[in-house]
Amino acid sequence: SAAQQATGKRAFVLSRSTFVGSGKHGGHWLGDNFSQWKDMHQSIIGILEFNLFGIPYIGADICGFNYNTTYELCLRWMQLGSFYPFSRNHNAEGNREQDPAVFGEEFAKISRATLQIRYSLLPYLYTLFFESHVHGNTVVRSLMHEFTSDQQTHGIDTTFLWGPAFMIAPVLQEATRSVDIYFPEAPWFDYYTGHKLPSTWNKNYATVAAPLSKIPLFIRGGYILPEQAPAMTTTKSRLNPFGLIVALDEQEEASGSLFWDDGDSIDTIEKENYFLAKYTYSKVSSNI
Repeated sequence: SAAQQATGKRAFVLSRSTFVGSGKHGGHWLGDNFSQWKDMHQSIIGILEFNLFGIPYIGADICGFNYNTTYELCLRWMQLGSFYPFSRNHNAEGNREQDPAVFGEEFAKISRATLQIRYSLLPYLYTLFFESHVHGNTVVRSLMHEFTSDQQTHGIDTTFLWGPAFMIAPVLQEATRSVDIYFPEAPWFDYYTGHKLPSTWNKNYATVAAPLSKIPLFIRGGYILPEQAPAMTTTKSRLNPFGLIVALDEQEEASGSLFWDDGDSIDTIEKENYFLAKYTYSKVSSNI
């Protein structure tokens, strides 16, 4: 609150030491991890747990804090970390550098492309944070959270969702160019192509190609995701045109919402100084 009083704008508070209720005031990062593949995997568990703890603004040190990272580990971690709610590459003193530029042009290009997907989906992510603030929802959630009656989902900690509709399936093992992904009972679409996945994949594991340049991403049918053309900063991308990703369910219907405010003012929800749109699509009549 002191920072907000000093600036008149929202504060950025990030703590490694949090307790019950901290999520109302700030975010958390998962502390001193290691540049190891198992630590990258475990970061997903930490992010899922902190969303359950009511601290949805959460992330791990991308590429690892202790030890020296490697080209492939850091690249896969940049891809995963692009979908942490709090996304930061962070390194200990004395280790080899691990910013994208240091690994060369191809590495930087792949990292940039994945981060631009994050930026393009910030309106969806921002709306999830609004719903978290007002209703206590999680922002990142497990498959189990959405498909509670499906026992297969209960042990999965390698893939995760943004809200109900966007699945992230990172590569978590070295020298791997595919991911075995479990698809719960729902229509799913490939984010990159828009193609609907075969219904035979439902309630099954499928092996999905994941070349070094790509993290598999999927959209669940029945949902509308707001998006925006990405720019170099959030301040600039907020000025860009909006779009909607409409993924239909079996009844060829979809719904979603967009929360938007100026991004800086304090208590915009409490002061009702915001824009909230609810979208529905149906085959009979489109209301978008």
